[in-house]
Amino acid sequence: MLKNVKGVILRAINYSETSIICDVYTDTFGLRTYIINGVRKKNSKVSPGLMRVMSLVEMIVYHNENKDINRIKEIKASHIYQNIPFNVSRGSIGLFITEVAQKTIKETEANAGLFTFLTDMYILLDTTDSKIINFPVWFLVQFSLHLGLYPDVENLKENSTFDYSTGRIVKEDPGHHYFFSCANTHLLAGLLSLDFKTSSKIPLSTEDRRLFLNDMLLYYKYHIENFGELNSIVVLQAVFS
Repeated sequence: MLKNVKGVILRAINYSETSIICDVYTDTFGLRTYIINGVRKKNSKVSPGLMRVMSLVEMIVYHNENKDINRIKEIKASHIYQNIPFNVSRGSIGLFITEVAQKTIKETEANAGLFTFLTDMYILLDTTDSKIINFPVWFLVQFSLHLGLYPDVENLKENSTFDYSTGRIVKEDPGHHYFFSCANTHLLAGLLSLDFKTSSKIPLSTEDRRLFLNDMLLYYKYHIENFGELNSIVVLQAVFS
């Protein structure tokens, strides 16, 4: 059965001499695996560059719920990046976003809100004129809402801390080590309510961002099974150090 879908490519590997297999997060079927044949031939009508990680695409696919891998009949770009492929900083953040998405998105059902958020993040990263150095920390905070983590920062006081084992603010030491520092708790509350343009103006030092990023990743690891370590963190920290 042929279906029209939109998607973002989260993983792509060469298969045989001319084909590519890719994991695509789609607007219609959630996370799916597809194969496109002949794309690496010299006379292919589809550029292999279109099949790269982060590509935003529109596809006509053969859809069969009983198959683990379905075939792409036609594919084209839905957004052509102007900056991400040519800018090391934007590209590094894009790979960070992609790795976080790979580790968190597993569902094979449509989630319109999550799909729109994720694709909007790539487009925003590509097109924004604001400083992007705070983008990774802002993204992690906003993405947590779409993953159902919903940090509850009501009743925030001057000395409050965020207990990420419960996802709530506490007034005193919770008696374990699953909590944010007071400074990171207040930063979390701020980032939850800000758009990216406003959050890009928050004056954070390299160490501030590192510590907050670390706390947010611990939050993700605590609640998301097999989240593990991120390879992209090393590159991200090197670029923004």
